[in-house]
Amino acid sequence: MTPCITVLTPLYNRAQYIERLYFCLCAQTRKDFQWLIIDDGSDERSDAIFDEYKEYAEFSIDYVYKENGGKHTALNYSHPYIKSDWVLILDSDDMLTSDAVDTAASYIEKYGESESIGIISFQRGHDTGSPFVKFPDGDTVSDYIEFRINGKRPGDCCEVVRADVLREFAFPVYVGERFMNESHLWIGSADKYKTVFVPKVIYICEYVEGGLTKSGRSFWRTCPMGGMHSQIVGLNKRCSLIYRAKRAVLLHYYGRLLNMKVKDICRDSGQPFFVWLFTLPGLILYNRWEKKYK
Repeated sequence: MTPCITVLTPLYNRAQYIERLYFCLCAQTRKDFQWLIIDDGSDERSDAIFDEYKEYAEFSIDYVYKENGGKHTALNYSHPYIKSDWVLILDSDDMLTSDAVDTAASYIEKYGESESIGIISFQRGHDTGSPFVKFPDGDTVSDYIEFRINGKRPGDCCEVVRADVLREFAFPVYVGERFMNESHLWIGSADKYKTVFVPKVIYICEYVEGGLTKSGRSFWRTCPMGGMHSQIVGLNKRCSLIYRAKRAVLLHYYGRLLNMKVKDICRDSGQPFFVWLFTLPGLILYNRWEKKYK
């Protein structure tokens, strides 16, 4: 029987959160889902833990171990192990509301037959139920660029993405770099697929020390090629001018981390004249952040 959804958890040295996450999934009101864990090279494998869970869980559990490469490589690695048509990405230090799978499945049934719909986006929130990003009342069919970027709605949401879209927009991997912004997927797919934005919190978020969000710029600067790629994706001409200007400034920052010449940064952007306009702000940002985060 095909699961109604795959809950995909990239895992890296978060053993202390595994039990909490497991019981969160056990509390789901709908149990016909797959829990797929991609262990991104944790110092200690967790095979025994998940083997025990499999004996008691009312849902399918698949645990896969790989060499460390970063969350984006774990998402790529998951592709052949996904058993459903839709995927909810759940970080190992977060939780779902008890009706999350049931809610996601109901919207998949409502919108999933439309090939133009590639993503269903729900809200993330605190344990109080307060959402990080405010959505208008009622379902909104739009896309990431128009609704999130141009609509000035920054912040983390809970995306349920069609498995084929996740595979189609696999993350590029650069040797030695362990981070890639997920904008590659969300912005990259926006020209081809619509997103349904649902004003309901189904994902409870907690940012822990040592996580990607907490690590911030001091970690991102160690991944300049991935940083450049993310900014180039953000130069999409459908994005607002202010958003594109910020991407151009950041592109110069990452390019300078790679000791690239200005002409090469501009050329590789695909929009050389536009990016050239932000050469000086990019230099100022580079000098400021290198003093602060190096």
